[in-house]
Amino acid sequence: MLYQRWLTERLAGIENPEHRRRLQHFVTWHQLRHLRSKAEKGPLGRSQTSQAKQEITQAGAFLAWLADRGRTIEHCQQADLDAWHTAKLATRRPAQTFLRWCMKTSRMPRLTLPPQVINQDQAPLHQHRRLAILRRTLNDDSLSLRARVAAALVLLYAQPVTRIVRLTVNDVIDDGATVTIRLGDPPSPLPEPVADLMRAYVHSCQHLPYASSRSSQWLFPGRQPGQPMNPVSLQVHLRKIGVPPQRGRSSAIHQLVLQAPAPVIAKALGYHDKTATRLVTEGGGTWSRYAPGDHIR
Repeated sequence: MLYQRWLTERLAGIENPEHRRRLQHFVTWHQLRHLRSKAEKGPLGRSQTSQAKQEITQAGAFLAWLADRGRTIEHCQQADLDAWHTAKLATRRPAQTFLRWCMKTSRMPRLTLPPQVINQDQAPLHQHRRLAILRRTLNDDSLSLRARVAAALVLLYAQPVTRIVRLTVNDVIDDGATVTIRLGDPPSPLPEPVADLMRAYVHSCQHLPYASSRSSQWLFPGRQPGQPMNPVSLQVHLRKIGVPPQRGRSSAIHQLVLQAPAPVIAKALGYHDKTATRLVTEGGGTWSRYAPGDHIR
């Protein structure tokens, strides 16, 4: 299991033996049991292992941060938890799985964790607003190419950030006349000015100072060698530039399923049929509207 190999290396890199021991207990008695239970029902997806890695990374960061404040986890106070979550909430939230386990097993005092933040992504995003946000991001040269390309993939092609960060440069096909991107089957054409932005972005990726290596093929490379960008980081980045990822994605796909049969949209965008069924039903349509045949022509 690749995750266990990563975990062994991660724990070995923790200098504080007490922190390493606590994390090992958490992994053994909670996390691995949880992952094995899920694996019995079906193959683990990348998002599940990515979440597990974030839990360990942020749990270790919390223990080190708490030690810098002169405390051990047994003596953690409410003010400590509040201070930890005040900065970089989205990044630090995965540590809560470890913290809940510590409270449940009496390894730390029972304190109050901040509730899930209800953000603007909860409200519907109307079609005209989605298009206005898209126009602004495509035309704003002060924004990074990475942000503009990611925004287009969310607002035009209804892609979740977890899938966007797994795209590679080989998924972008440029024959000199048109640019397409392999989201599903067939590859989706990119309209102007998105095509030009994508060309420029792919070229710029080769010169990023934090690109993993010359052999890295991630379209959105992360700062860790050989790893793509963290989806949480991309989500936070999009929100900072005024692009609501969940609402933008939902608005885009609801509009798309009104323009073409849901099975065609699902296949082209890489969605599972069940997801397309749910979305088209929410949009007021049904599968019965779909007539079999070649709808690409």
